[in-house]
Amino acid sequence: MINITIYRTCDGYKGFEISGHSGYSEAGSDIVCSAVSSIANSIVVGLCEVLNIPASVKIDEKKGYLKCTLPKVIDDKKALSAQTLLATMQKSLEYIQKDYKKYVKLEVKNEI
Repeated sequence: MINITIYRTCDGYKGFEISGHSGYSEAGSDIVCSAVSSIANSIVVGLCEVLNIPASVKIDEKKGYLKCTLPKVIDDKKALSAQTLLATMQKSLEYIQKDYKKYVKLEVKNEI
């Protein structure tokens, strides 16, 4: 199963963590894993390369692990764009979870 955790505070999204493999199909033809990976990687590219936000990114492809955390300080314009990207990611992953409940678990953790 793919476990997805999205981290939020009262100020908005702070990052996300994805781990595991869906088990939907064998590696190389697993559409669930491919969909989740494509969305997550697109968000990382959007944050780091398009918006030039120095997010902390940790990846272990063999374990199926990706963690992305926003820095504590971002200028207001970039912060708004980052929030939009992360909200879009959440909605997209919710649709995948809805269709593939046995393979994807999404949790939003609201931190104080």
